[in-house]
Amino acid sequence: MFKQTTQAICNKVGYSPNAVRSAISSLIAKGFLVKGEPQKREEGSYHPYYDNIAHHLKIGDNAYALLFANELEKTLTAARNNKIKAQERAITFFKVQVGQLKRNSRMLSGNRSKHVHKALILHGYLSNQHKWNIEKGRQQVCRTVPFLAHFLNWSQNTVRRVLNTLKNLNIVTFDFTQGVLKFLSVHSFSIKVSSINSLVTKLSTLVNKTESHKKVAHQIHQPRASKTPREAAQHLQHLKSLGRV
Repeated sequence: MFKQTTQAICNKVGYSPNAVRSAISSLIAKGFLVKGEPQKREEGSYHPYYDNIAHHLKIGDNAYALLFANELEKTLTAARNNKIKAQERAITFFKVQVGQLKRNSRMLSGNRSKHVHKALILHGYLSNQHKWNIEKGRQQVCRTVPFLAHFLNWSQNTVRRVLNTLKNLNIVTFDFTQGVLKFLSVHSFSIKVSSINSLVTKLSTLVNKTESHKKVAHQIHQPRASKTPREAAQHLQHLKSLGRV
């Protein structure tokens, strides 16, 4: 049985009370959760007011909800016993630093709030993968935008926007070459809400690329020496060959 008040859930996930209530109602309607009856206890061993305002929930009969609960139990048991998982998990779990939103929750609303929550989720995944690779002595985490979009069930443009936000906040650094993202570093999530102004869908790389077209240097116009008609005609043909005329 899961027992938490709306405010307690808000503090953990960084959502507004209305968003928490709406999410719980949606999960119940879809069969992920089921309302449970408060457990009767001896007087003095519990707080009646807390029990009255808390949500009493348990896992529903939805197939994915049952799989999720089973896999989460395995992961928590392995972590508690400090055992390396002996078999592959059907679901990947990773920590998301939702506490970072607590002090800024009032400033986040609408699409900005959704975007920052997505940034927290992607950071949690990358941080988990980055830490795992370091422990195993492997190279940097390499992923493609289509892979991340499929894994997170987001659009590719959403993935690009979130990656650029994480980069602009100096939380991740990556090299983007031939469609592959190589994550060079993943730092702790420390959000500055005021810095999230625009969402960019085009990925850029930290490595300076060789420009395919040389920029024409700005030249200071100086008085030209007079040309003969023949020289002027030749100069005109030269400009046409360069596509400037």
